[in-house]
Amino acid sequence: MDAFWSMITNVLIFVALALPGYILVKTKILKTNESGALSKLLTYVGMPFLILSSTLGIKFEQNFILIALLSAVSCLVLTILIFFISSLLTIKEKDDKKCGMMRFAMTFSNNGFLGIPLAMAVFGANSLIVSIVVILNILNNVLIFTLGIALVSGDKSKISFKKAFLNPVLIAFILGLILNLTGITKVIPQVCTFSDHLKNLVTPISMIVLGIKLAEVPIGSLFTSRDCYYVSVVKLIFVPVLAVLLGFALKLLFNLGDEIIMGFFIGFAMPTAGLASTFADQFNGDTKNSVVYTLGSTIFSILTISILYFLLNLVIVV
Repeated sequence: MDAFWSMITNVLIFVALALPGYILVKTKILKTNESGALSKLLTYVGMPFLILSSTLGIKFEQNFILIALLSAVSCLVLTILIFFISSLLTIKEKDDKKCGMMRFAMTFSNNGFLGIPLAMAVFGANSLIVSIVVILNILNNVLIFTLGIALVSGDKSKISFKKAFLNPVLIAFILGLILNLTGITKVIPQVCTFSDHLKNLVTPISMIVLGIKLAEVPIGSLFTSRDCYYVSVVKLIFVPVLAVLLGFALKLLFNLGDEIIMGFFIGFAMPTAGLASTFADQFNGDTKNSVVYTLGSTIFSILTISILYFLLNLVIVV
């Protein structure tokens, strides 16, 4: 039970960080449309430095290159597989915008704003599990600006390969690799200190933004929407189970440690990506349900992540 309580405590702390945003809006100190500045701060400062800091901590030990390649390829294959499975799971939905948002919510995880910080909190900043989640996040970002935009907009012409491959997260990852491999941080350790300060913006600000969005919708709608339950079951149970099975297969095939299983679990067990509502606004998608699916899956993930983590700990040791 220690594993369960450890994870649920960390998840609850993260979710509780949303309360200030919720309270500030409800007391009319803050307006919901003022969250845009915070979102930009996350996108262009917080997340890049979180990725940079995580990449600086990567230890290029034996098998790491193999694990990194397997993680990248697996993320690509698994995400595309879920993309097609989601089409079958939403085949009865006649509203194209709603169908696209449901598929987006099932496919893409919030492993940047939530997954990486959670992995750091539970396993330590320099853990191999964190490195795996970072790699999954890089591929997730590329796919979210291609497949994700296509789902939300319903228009393939809206896909931005420029944003997919020149986004701040990927640039930060490449820069981090260069700094790590050249050993510059050993000569100028202040680079790590500077990066660590800015990476700490991610968790509190991302959850405050979530709280602001939560204040926009009736909380009851998160628990009365049948589609929200359906999307959450797929995203929070079916997808991570699929990822864990893939992790087990790779462990056996390549004689790897349990870290790859846990890394896949953290990377794919997170709730729906926060970009759901951003893309819905930007590409004329299903704005109402984007918020419901994102917030609903985040609330439900308090239990699903903790219970699945506990069950996983019964069969593996990391």
